[in-house]
Amino acid sequence: MKFTFIDKTNQSFINNTNQNGEIYFAIIGNNASGQTCHLNKDGDLIPCNVSDNNAEGSLTKNGQNWCNYFYTVNQVHEIEVPPKTHIISGRVYISLGSPMYLKISHANTFIQPDTANPSDPNVDVYFDWLEFTIDDIGFHGNTTQVDQFGFPMVIELIATDEHRDEAGILEDRTRSYLFDQYAKTVPAKFQSLVQKPYRIIAPFKGSFGNGGDNATYFDDYISRMWRYYTKYQLELSIQEGTFIGKVENKIFTFTKADSPDTKYTINYPKSWEVFECSGVFATGQGIQKAIQAQISAMFNRHILEHPEKKCEPTEYYKKDPANANDEKPPANYYAEFWHLHSIKNKAYGFPFDDVCNQSTLLKHTVPQELKVTIRWD
Repeated sequence: MKFTFIDKTNQSFINNTNQNGEIYFAIIGNNASGQTCHLNKDGDLIPCNVSDNNAEGSLTKNGQNWCNYFYTVNQVHEIEVPPKTHIISGRVYISLGSPMYLKISHANTFIQPDTANPSDPNVDVYFDWLEFTIDDIGFHGNTTQVDQFGFPMVIELIATDEHRDEAGILEDRTRSYLFDQYAKTVPAKFQSLVQKPYRIIAPFKGSFGNGGDNATYFDDYISRMWRYYTKYQLELSIQEGTFIGKVENKIFTFTKADSPDTKYTINYPKSWEVFECSGVFATGQGIQKAIQAQISAMFNRHILEHPEKKCEPTEYYKKDPANANDEKPPANYYAEFWHLHSIKNKAYGFPFDDVCNQSTLLKHTVPQELKVTIRWD
């Protein structure tokens, strides 16, 4: 298959940012052996090495050298991936105005940019990315706002059997419109996530993260749900079967309806673990992780007290009728915003937003092309 990049940023990007107007991209992922690689313009997977940080053509910023795997869309607007090439846990990084500043560790692994760190060299770079895997099963990929929003993108997957599907931000939603609407519509605490002019960061990357000003945001809701399920049972139907959960000794314990001897547990969570889908929501294996993903997603969507509606998107982020004075119940309103402004209302607004197929995942067994359209205003 091939990656094709389409520039629809228009002149407004240059006019509004005083940048050079160039769009840069780099494709990074693991090969079939698990080695970190970058894809060159000829479609070859080249192993990454710490020496790349100082190689000819490397970038310099803040007194350091950074590896340079980037091409401009003007130089290379499509890359053909050879048949049977596996790229696992891949990312397509896209930046506007300048390349990104990336680093390979001494273990020859890729250090991802972290805009929650004010010293990261990419905090003043306009960038975003999409995620993908190409393997024997085919192509699986998605746009994402799990960590941040940089600018509107759409991906279109075209298969050899003429199947087409797309995901991303709605075409009429310009970047300035999204920034304005976000500031006007989300609750005040979530407005702290705007890092204008560059991006809007995810809650766990900002003030809702561990140690942040809003790190206890979900605490009351967590306490209320733990008390509720001390009295009542939660029936959870997932692909692996039907499970019955109840809180016992402050631990949410689940058993399978037809084999109650095996227990799957979730310890009492912290608020930031809900947003990050980490900690108590990322332990164990298999069924335990599947249950944890469901509960974390229901917390983010404010639907935990109504598990029978867990796959009904029109019921997400709604006020609980039992709490008439609670106009904005605790929920991940950052994630809700991206669903409201995305194709088919599908978005990846938090790590477990794929629960009940609400994410932007596109997949096909015989992929031919992925068109990536980058927009601004």
